[in-house]
Amino acid sequence: MQDEVKVKELAKVLNNDPELLLFFSEWWKAGRNSTRAYQALHPEYNLEDPNDYAVCATLGSRLFKKVDIFAVLTMYGLGPERYFKELAEGLEAVKSDMTGQILPDHTARKAYHDKLGKLLGLEKGDSGVNVQVNNFMSLNDFFSRIDKRVAEDGPSTTIS
Repeated sequence: MQDEVKVKELAKVLNNDPELLLFFSEWWKAGRNSTRAYQALHPEYNLEDPNDYAVCATLGSRLFKKVDIFAVLTMYGLGPERYFKELAEGLEAVKSDMTGQILPDHTARKAYHDKLGKLLGLEKGDSGVNVQVNNFMSLNDFFSRIDKRVAEDGPSTTIS
C-alpha cells in the first residue's frame, strides 16, 4: 500500500505524464543513467551503435530535464528542511576520545562549515590549484615592446 501511495505521489510530481513516470522508473533502475533509461523504453535503439547511442543520450537528457528533481527529492523527505537540519547537526558534530570524553569533531565540522560558507556566499569553492599570475603590463605594452625590438634588431629568420 505504501508503494502505491508513493507511485501516486510521484505521478503527481511528474505532472501525471505516463512517459515521464516510466522514464523516471527506468532511470532509477538503470543506476540514474538517462541514456540507458531511454534505450530501455525504446529497444529499437542499440547502445552499441554510436548513432543510436547519441540519439538515446540526447533524448534521454531532454526527458530528464522535464523531471522536477527538487519536487521528487522533497517528496522523499530530502528537501531543504532536511538539508538544513543535517547541516545544523553537522556543525555540532562530536566525537569521543579514548577516555570517553566527548569533544568537538573539528574534522567533521569543517566540511559543514565549508558548505554553509558557500551557501551564504562567504566562501568560494577551492579549485585545488593555486596559480600565481604576474601581469605587470597590458597586452598593448607587450606588443609595443615586441615591435620595438623587431625594429631595433630586424626580423629574425632563424628559430632557436
